[in-house]
Amino acid sequence: MCFAADITIQIQGSRRAGYFVLPKKTIKKFAATLHEYRANVSEQEIADKLSFGFVTNAEFSDELWDTITCLKSKDTPKTKSAKKQLQYLKTWCKEEKIEAEDIFPLIEFRAATNDLPAQNRSLRKTVSDWSANSTGQAGKRLYALVELLREKAQIEGQNKNSIRREDVLDALECDEDQLFPADTRFVDVGEVVERKALKDIGDEIKASNLPVFLNADGGVGKTVFIQSLAAHLADEFEVVVFDCFGGGAYRSEANARHLPRVGLLQIINELASRGLCDPLLPTDSDQYGLIEVARKRLKQASDTVQRQSPMTGVLVVIDAADNAQLEADARNEDAFPRLLLASLSTEPIGGVKLMLTARPHRMESVIAKSEANRLTLDPFTETETRRFLETRRNDITDVEFSTAFARSQGNARVLEYLVESWDTNVSGNAPQTEISVEELIAEKCRKNFSRSTHCWLE
Repeated sequence: MCFAADITIQIQGSRRAGYFVLPKKTIKKFAATLHEYRANVSEQEIADKLSFGFVTNAEFSDELWDTITCLKSKDTPKTKSAKKQLQYLKTWCKEEKIEAEDIFPLIEFRAATNDLPAQNRSLRKTVSDWSANSTGQAGKRLYALVELLREKAQIEGQNKNSIRREDVLDALECDEDQLFPADTRFVDVGEVVERKALKDIGDEIKASNLPVFLNADGGVGKTVFIQSLAAHLADEFEVVVFDCFGGGAYRSEANARHLPRVGLLQIINELASRGLCDPLLPTDSDQYGLIEVARKRLKQASDTVQRQSPMTGVLVVIDAADNAQLEADARNEDAFPRLLLASLSTEPIGGVKLMLTARPHRMESVIAKSEANRLTLDPFTETETRRFLETRRNDITDVEFSTAFARSQGNARVLEYLVESWDTNVSGNAPQTEISVEELIAEKCRKNFSRSTHCWLE
């Protein structure tokens, strides 16, 4: 069961005896909604995914804020007025079979907000920004949102006037797949060997004022390494990893992972889903407009991270940037990794780090005229090779290890092949000659050429 709900009520000021009173109907509706969800959804899912919002242009008295705070923290109000309001709220919730202390932590209260014209202007600006300032799309989306609110507020909306996330997405004419158009498709490679290079390259990223470009020969393990690097730096950066290769999907006409409107949308909305910045809706804005929007969101995310945590900012990792550039060149289009690199190398953003990966002979096609700190990931050392083999085979003899290391030269993909063909290519009287990735390409293609085989080789 897929479940997520964000329910917000916005009302004009309501006063009784000189102070604002929370509307009984609204509180009971929130409580009834929680009671309904509890019948079908686990408490953990409710805690993770359900939230309520109450927005009003009226001001809250100190006593009301005290009442709300006490219900959220299960404390006792200080004043007689606050105690009386608390009792009212508890009674209304109990009428819907809900304890007030259970639902109030789920409600965000915002008082003294702007009046309706100001809210309309703010909404118009927000929708335009979410649409990457595409005037045509923003206008259609704003109209659809207003119509949704009007329908819910009028007679046809009676008894079903909750506006859910799905309703908003429908009005904006997009779904979650369109908000996240290029999911990560990393392959499970089994137990991962921790590389000595993790600390060195991590330190280079932290110290560098330029974007970092990591290059390595085919099969060395760039993709696995950057996954380990992301975990290694998780305490210091909010890390988002974009997978340009996508299991070979970068070639797909339907996916076009190299395009700014695909790659940048995925990166921005991953950060937005973590509550770090505003989202970005699918847009027809040109690539330069999208780069400007991406810069704003990255700065917003970095500022949020630094404000809310001890971390130093955001790290964006773009894996296999060369594959994106290859496809862009083939289609005579622009690839977003090169555009983003050019922007951040020319005008860095405080607290935002960028790292890209590629093969050595294709790296410069991505860098072009930009500046980058070039780093190289070497194959496994002897120690790392032994760890790799020992997690996949038992009782390896010294002779077998020497043969495997000599034939692979520490290349992870060749080692994987040797583990699969151990009896033929390592044990017994197997030759000591080196096996290159290019030889694996030839052999794989001879035996079973297919798209999946080609993906494995890349």
